[in-house]
Amino acid sequence: MDVTKKEVFVGLIHHLELGGAEKMMVTILNHFSKKDFEVHLIVFNNNGALKSKLSNEIIVHDLAIGSVLKGMPKCLKILHKIKPSRVFTGIGHLNIALAPFVPFMRRVIPNSKWISRETNIVSLQNQSANAPKLFDWLYKHCYANYDLIVAQSIDMKEDLAKNYGIQKNIVVINNPIDMEQVEKASNETLEHGFKKQKINLITVARLREEKRHDLMLRTMVLLPLEFVLTIVGSGEKEAELKALCVELNLQNRVTFAGNKSNPYPYMKNADLFLLSSQREGFPNVLLEANALGLPIVAFASQGGITEIVKESKNGLTAPFANLEGFAEKIREAHSMNFDKKSIIAMTKERYAKESILSKYEKHLLEELK
Repeated sequence: MDVTKKEVFVGLIHHLELGGAEKMMVTILNHFSKKDFEVHLIVFNNNGALKSKLSNEIIVHDLAIGSVLKGMPKCLKILHKIKPSRVFTGIGHLNIALAPFVPFMRRVIPNSKWISRETNIVSLQNQSANAPKLFDWLYKHCYANYDLIVAQSIDMKEDLAKNYGIQKNIVVINNPIDMEQVEKASNETLEHGFKKQKINLITVARLREEKRHDLMLRTMVLLPLEFVLTIVGSGEKEAELKALCVELNLQNRVTFAGNKSNPYPYMKNADLFLLSSQREGFPNVLLEANALGLPIVAFASQGGITEIVKESKNGLTAPFANLEGFAEKIREAHSMNFDKKSIIAMTKERYAKESILSKYEKHLLEELK
């Protein structure tokens, strides 16, 4: 495709705090800023650590309105003014808020193409929304307004087809991993070391309901005493989980390390990575673990987990909430001779940033005309 500087690419995101959707938006915009596009970012609240990661070539429009609904009129006005050829929105609640306006905006910007990147298993995510019936209605009647919907996993694509009738204009593009950045960051010094005589398990995640750390703690009771767990992350469930840890008498086997801007030294020095989520979008943290050669044991929940974990090659899975099965897979994984170099090579082949971004180029530029 002959790309000229006259083409305008616009990304839309709620804020720039650390998060998977926000990281992906910054990665994509930085990439397209090198492709002779005029790249803009419309952000509802221009705060967050990722501001510093944006290329200086990107033109930022700060709506300075925390509410997506209240900020939408101003957002649409800016879109009309800059007349982009591609509009890329990158997180679920913003995607569906914009969707009803796409037909009208397509008329006032006739050469525009509208792309949504979905971040959740929608039918599961909507159950915890403030207005589940409204969100389901919007997805059923408005989401197909987009010219292209990017799903992170096959689970996500199948959910949109089965529960919302969206059969066309969906493509699966997995998340990327910056292998070099993760490896470099992993070489920093640990704030506290692991005990070499123990079997060190680790998990890295926000302490939220859907991550189900409570199931992970209950599984620890079923494991021999030499298995210890480090939980990296913070969140609304922290106090509850610490109380459960005391109730289960796990204080000497579980460490709450708090939130870490760089969790990779912990992951590099651990023996196994655990994930106990009830649902995911497409968990980048598993790619990051594998990028360091760290095997995974996870519940086989919806959201790309079984796409990422190839049994006995880079990890093992157990049925969701089967604690005995989860404990057995942890013991089994520890006894297996995983080839760390093979895990790293497989991760690079499947999820290297360059490969994933080339797929975005193909679908957003070449095929979406």
